[in-house]
Formats: sequence, C-alpha cells, structure tokens
Amino acid sequence: MISAWLGLLLAADPELYEGRAQAMGTELRIDVVLGPKVDRAGAEAAFTAARNEVERLESELSEWRPNSPFGRLNTAPTEGVVLSPEAYGLLERALGWSKASGGAFDPTFASLWGLWRFDAADRARIPTEAEAKARARAIDYRKVVLDPKRQRVRLGPGMKLGLGGIAKGYAVDRVVDLLRSRGLEDFFVKFGGELYLAGRRGARPWIAGIQDPRDGTRHFAVLALENSAFTTSGDYEHALIKDGVRYHHLIDPATGYPARKCRSVTIVAPRNEDADALSTSVFVLGPEAGLALIKARPGVEVVIVTASGEVVVSPGLQGKVKLGQPIPWTGP
Repeated sequence: MISAWLGLLLAADPELYEGRAQAMGTELRIDVVLGPKVDRAGAEAAFTAARNEVERLESELSEWRPNSPFGRLNTAPTEGVVLSPEAYGLLERALGWSKASGGAFDPTFASLWGLWRFDAADRARIPTEAEAKARARAIDYRKVVLDPKRQRVRLGPGMKLGLGGIAKGYAVDRVVDLLRSRGLEDFFVKFGGELYLAGRRGARPWIAGIQDPRDGTRHFAVLALENSAFTTSGDYEHALIKDGVRYHHLIDPATGYPARKCRSVTIVAPRNEDADALSTSVFVLGPEAGLALIKARPGVEVVIVTASGEVVVSPGLQGKVKLGQPIPWTGP
C-alpha cells in the first residue's frame, strides 16, 4: 500500500493553469489541468469568470461592507432588510445547520464582533469569561425573524448576523458549478480553508493533506480525493497563546469563549457549503456529538483531532486516510 501511494505522489505532473486572486479577505486559487479539452486561454477565461462571480458574492453576502444587505441589517437589526432570493436561501440553510447542530453553528455569532482580537500581542484582546458570557447572550439563531413572503429578515436588539461560517463554502460551490458549465472536468479550487478537488490531476487523483495543528510545516495525514469538498477548521488559525493558554477564533456560542474539545476538524463532503458549516459545528460540539452529527449525513465524513491529540476517523474514511508518524502533541 505504501509503495502504491508513493507511486501516486511521484507520478508525472500534468501541465496546469494556475489562477490567483484576492477576495473575501483571503486568496482564491484555481488550478486547471490542461489538455485536449481545455487550453490555457479557456482556463484563463474560466478563472476570470470565477473571480468575477466571487466578487459578486462578496458584495451580496459580506457582513463587513456597510452598504451590503447584511451590513445594513447589522446597522439597524430591528428594522430588518429585504434580501435577494440567493442570500435569503443561504441564510435559511445556515439557520437549518444551527438547528441541526443545537446552536453549535450560529450565524448570530457576529454579535461578538469587537470582543476578541487575535492580532500581535500589542493589539490582542482577551475578554474575561464573564464579559464574554454576557455578550454571548445576544447569540441566538432562534431570534432571527424571517418573512418568506417578502424575503425579509430582522434581528433582536443588539444582535448582529454574519454568514462567514458558510459563505466561502457556498462561493466555492458556485465556482465549481461555473467551471463545469464551461467544460472543465479536472481542477482544484482553494478559497481560504475551503477546497474542492474535481476529477483527477493527470494520471492520479488529487492528494489532500491535513495540517498538523501544532506544526504548520507538515501534514499528519493525506488522502486521495475526486469530486469532493474538503474543509478544515483548526485552533491554529487566528490564534494567540498567553500565559500558556491558546485562544482562537472558533468560539463556542454558549460561552463566548474558544471551544476546547478539538484541535482540528476536517470534513469531506459532496458540497463545500455543507462542509463549511459542519467543520465549525463539529469543532464546537466535540468528538462524540460531532461524530454523531456526521454519521447522520450520508456521503459526509470527518477526521477529528481531539484536544488531547487523538485522531478520530469516521467509518467511511477508514483505510482511505493515510496517517504519518505519531505527532508529539505538546504545547497549548
């Protein structure tokens, strides 16, 4: 088995078109396998269309732009706003994940804006647990009021809403659909922590790696994927360590403080929108409840690194994930 994997890794690389652009505060990367059906000009035109689509989605879905629909909602939450069918549908699905996860995934998490800062030490901000819990009282997806007939949404006083936990996944799905509509079959999309691997990388499948949560220079596991979404949420992104304690951006909505049951969660699923919401949900829920959530969804699999460093692999990935040497799980 090891020799077979080595053969995959050493297989000759095909010619690729590589597109890069900045959007939604991160990098959009698209690699397209070139060949008889797709030339460089066609790949470049497809990338330009994909970049334009992501820019359109940012203007429609970003909560950070004051003139966007969600920006206006957060300025006047009780007055509400009318959303486009696309944005309203995505919000409905996000709230569906909130219900399915028991609130572990909650788009009203945006009510904590400004409470935490994970910048360099001189600008970092760590609230007290009491302060965080007080602010967390504004988080409650059940208080989002939807008017399906008018496609209008409003919030309770002091609440804010953001789709940052699902919007990039949705954007990747839109990009994948767009690329396929242009005849592309073999390509790789990376948008922040969201990945989609379509078709094959020449003679072999795409190989996805899962980062060691405590050593960003290496992957502790790899797996071969075709036509799959692949998303990781980890406590090493947007994080800081103070007095031997790690603080990170994956907040438990119930406490307003970082979730502590996992170090990383990787989801493999048919679509990135679902993978995006599920990676956050499982991270907050922890291994036991998170694995139960995954098992209830056919076609979805997970690799969890627990707070103690144990690697938990869902049944559908058993034998498919290749683990490296044991990792020294030291440090906060």
